[in-house]
Amino acid sequence: MQYDDAALSRFFRSVRSGALAFATLRVRDEDVALDLLQEALISFVPAAKKHDEDIWKRLFYKILGRRIADWQRKQFWRDRIARITSFSALPLADSGEAIEFPAGSDEQPEQSHSATQLAEHFETVLASLPPRQQEAYLLRQWQAFSVAETAAIMGCSEGSVKTHLSRAIQTLKEQLGEWINE
Repeated sequence: MQYDDAALSRFFRSVRSGALAFATLRVRDEDVALDLLQEALISFVPAAKKHDEDIWKRLFYKILGRRIADWQRKQFWRDRIARITSFSALPLADSGEAIEFPAGSDEQPEQSHSATQLAEHFETVLASLPPRQQEAYLLRQWQAFSVAETAAIMGCSEGSVKTHLSRAIQTLKEQLGEWINE
């Protein structure tokens, strides 16, 4: 296996935008996604030296997926600690201040939705999926990896990939039905 800086540079350019979109959809924060992408690229370089160029993309997405999973796991505990901390910091007495809620939308359900609204709703529904379903959906549908490649990236069986993907698609259809069946 010949390590080639030019090949590595071409590879980075070829996967950057797709990988950034993948990470951003998974963590819902472009700055965090950029950090995770950079960490994955740094971890990828030594691994790339040990493998043939034809598997670099699968290897890179596997590394990126692990970085995202690590970040999500840490974020879960940070959020949990923040909720506990904020709950304990709540005042015991009522301050007497009124709480204002935003007014509801006057838009009727039968009115069509803009592409921007649909995209935002899609991202919200996608973000609500369990992480493994998100990952399977994004790798198969957005990155066009085969079932076998997706299984290798996710570290699971092909059957698990199919199950995660099927459940993700079912949830997306259920949640987006009103938006796309108008």
